[in-house]
Amino acid sequence: MKLDSNYKLDDSIGYKLFHASRLMNNRINKYFKENDFPVTYEQWQILSRLYEKDGLTQNQIAELNEKDQPSVSRLIVNMINRGLVIRSTHPSDARINIISLTEQAKESEEKLKIIANQTIQDATKGIDPEEVTKCLRMLDQIRANLK
Repeated sequence: MKLDSNYKLDDSIGYKLFHASRLMNNRINKYFKENDFPVTYEQWQILSRLYEKDGLTQNQIAELNEKDQPSVSRLIVNMINRGLVIRSTHPSDARINIISLTEQAKESEEKLKIIANQTIQDATKGIDPEEVTKCLRMLDQIRANLK
C-alpha cells in the first residue's frame, strides 16, 4: 500500500476499527444490562476464555486476552464480588492463582453466548458472510503485523 501524505483521521483504518469496537462493546454491554447479567464486555472476555477451558491461571487469562496483569487482576476481583468466578491457589505453587467459574457463571453460559452472537449479528447485518470471513482474516493479519 502506498503511503499517502494526505492523511485524514476519518479515513484511517485504526480510527474506524476503534469506533467499530467501541460501538460493539457498548451494544453488548447494553444487552447484558437489559438481560440483568452483571457482566461487562471486558469481563465477558474472561468468561469466554473460562468457558473454553475452566481453571486457567490469571497469567494465562492475561496472555489470551492480551491484557496486562493488573487490569486482569482488577477485573477478576470485580467478578469474584459478582459471584462469577472464584480464585484458588495452585496446588503446587502458592504464587499462582487459578481462576474458575462459579455455578452461577456456568448456568449463564448459553444465555451470555446468545447475547454475544446477537451483537455480532447486529454488527454484520447486511454484510455477505464471505465478506465477514475476509474481514476477520484481514484483522488477524493486522494483529500479526503489529505484534
